Amino acid sequence: MDRLRLMETFVRVVESGNFSTVARQQHTTQSAVSKQVQALEAQLGAVLLVRSTRSHSLTEAGALYYERCLQVLDTLEEARLEVHRAEHELSGMLRLAAPVAFGRLHIVPRLPALYARFPKLTVDLQLDDSFVDLVAAGIDVAFRVGELKDSRLIARRMGTVTRAAIASPAYLTAQGEPKHPDDLRHHNALIYTGIASPNQWVFYSRSNAPIEVTVQGNFQSNSSEAIRQAVLEGVGITYSPLWIYGDDLRAGRVQVILARYQPSALPLNVVFQPARRPSLKVNSVVGFFEEAFASDPDISPLMSTHRRTA
Repeated sequence: MDRLRLMETFVRVVESGNFSTVARQQHTTQSAVSKQVQALEAQLGAVLLVRSTRSHSLTEAGALYYERCLQVLDTLEEARLEVHRAEHELSGMLRLAAPVAFGRLHIVPRLPALYARFPKLTVDLQLDDSFVDLVAAGIDVAFRVGELKDSRLIARRMGTVTRAAIASPAYLTAQGEPKHPDDLRHHNALIYTGIASPNQWVFYSRSNAPIEVTVQGNFQSNSSEAIRQAVLEGVGITYSPLWIYGDDLRAGRVQVILARYQPSALPLNVVFQPARRPSLKVNSVVGFFEEAFASDPDISPLMSTHRRTA
């Protein structure tokens, strides 16, 4: 029988003064309570209680063991309360990971609202355009834009991200503006290597027929920020999530081209370590961002979210 349960029963018997009270509390019989105390005595190899017809008294060993039981049970209760407070007050450190541009534009600006809701929370944000190893880096939850590659992770779909072909006015003035996706074969493509098949740009016509173009260019990078700067410098054309260029589009520094053709969208997921059940803290923070993204014009929310293995 579980040692902790026997200890709790023994303490209750000592504090109540009889077996019948404990039996009523446990919804059992006096005989069953007595057998629990006997089982504890057998495990310890010592007599804890001297029983009489109407009462019992502690032996010297029983008195010593009773004090130790109180210390153990009090420590366990304190630990339970600490865990409860940590979970329900959302205090302590939460380690997040995200692509660089996504973190800059979609996570950092929302930190004031996050801290207003969870004032005791501390965030450690790791920004990297490569896929961080969650286990090795001790990451609690990561935002991933694009198709998932690691089949060990648990994923939750947050929405989809709209993409577009984008270039600067200076580049288009110098090189001309493509009118059809096939025209991209004759332009300098700025290739982001952080996704699968980076040279394959897919568009959909109004009839929803896919148009796949293999592009080439003289600059590629695994950093979306580096690609953005190259676009601003007029080096070439990119195929990118619109949210990276929101301010640039509004300021006229870049423009969307091939607007009649819809590029394929990218999934937005959050992923968790496979061996770790998401805590209340993780679920609450993910829920916060899920609410925020639902009203973000750059992210198309799903009608419902689901959990799956990546």
